[in-house]
Amino acid sequence: MLDTNLLFVVFQTTGFSAACIAFALCLVQWRHGSAYGMLGLMFLALATSELSVMFEIIVTDPPQAPRDVLRMISYFSTFFIAPLFLFYVRLLTGSDTVCAPRAFWFHMALPALSFIATAGFLTLPADIRGLIFDGAAFDTLSGAGKTFALALVAVEFLIYCQWLIYVPWVLRVQMQHKARLRDLFASTEAFETRWVIGMALFLGFYAALCFVDFGSRLIYDAALLGRLTDTLMVMIIVLILMLWGLRQSPGLHGPREAVHQATTAPHPKYERSALADTHADRIERKLRRAMEQDHLYRDPNLSLWTLSQHIGASTNYVSQTLNERVGQSFFDYVNGWRIEEAKPLIRRGEQTVLAIAYEVGFNSRSSFYAAFRKQTGVTPSTYKSTPGAAQAMLG
Repeated sequence: MLDTNLLFVVFQTTGFSAACIAFALCLVQWRHGSAYGMLGLMFLALATSELSVMFEIIVTDPPQAPRDVLRMISYFSTFFIAPLFLFYVRLLTGSDTVCAPRAFWFHMALPALSFIATAGFLTLPADIRGLIFDGAAFDTLSGAGKTFALALVAVEFLIYCQWLIYVPWVLRVQMQHKARLRDLFASTEAFETRWVIGMALFLGFYAALCFVDFGSRLIYDAALLGRLTDTLMVMIIVLILMLWGLRQSPGLHGPREAVHQATTAPHPKYERSALADTHADRIERKLRRAMEQDHLYRDPNLSLWTLSQHIGASTNYVSQTLNERVGQSFFDYVNGWRIEEAKPLIRRGEQTVLAIAYEVGFNSRSSFYAAFRKQTGVTPSTYKSTPGAAQAMLG
């Protein structure tokens, strides 16, 4: 049977070491994008939040003064993790700034509150600090001790609330990013950050567990989340961020105009547009000609900017025409043409599905299958085996 104390030390050391290494690697990569710098700050906050535990593992019977200071520093640093994660995701998805100046102070409000609690706590006498850390009965504390014990409980409650707010916030940024990509690129695989959704959901699950554990400790004086499970989950968070974050290319790469379009809202920009109906009709005809005659959809790297240059119109007008006149995003419009060319090729059965996917402009088999099923309601293999009459109904 494995020693739980040994496992705890292994998980704790692995997570802490990985966070420190990842922080150093982010410093090296900082020059390639500010997202790496923000990710590095997140790793620093994660490492600092585990600093006191590492100190108590390394130092046997540590002196109380440095132990208390490190505990409060670790406690204080945890309040930066959620805002830094949101800032990182915004930079990762192509935003020029993490937030507006006024909004920045909103994000820093809870860290500031925790700093006040930390600074005030360290002014207490050593014996009072020891009683609070050791979980002494509330009635045994002095007036100041009771005040700060309640403050620490309140701030701990707030940090779990903070995470449960920031996780949906991150998911919302991801959904907006996905919508922007579909207005700009015919193939979005190179720019997608699906792992962030999984990371956010795992963080939300971890925060929910901590919240339930907090309530159990407060009401029933019973911990549901043991230190081994807690340390394991923190280690997993660090390793996922390290393995995926360090290899994720931040931001959107391409012509400046296309990248600028990606960082703005997709539809409100049309409200004051000077695009007239006759102009929109001309653009729509040019778009159809570019697809029917020039077969631009076969370009796997086709972007809104490239198509706009080809037909001699602004990206804003092309996007507006697609969304308002055609009723499709750029992504759906181009992939629709690709699927229409693929249908007769699939019926003939002279090529593999993968070869057909590449020929009509898709970058991967999975993206072709997803687009084909979305447009026809069936998979390519089912479409091929469907009788002729049913095929006609499918399109």
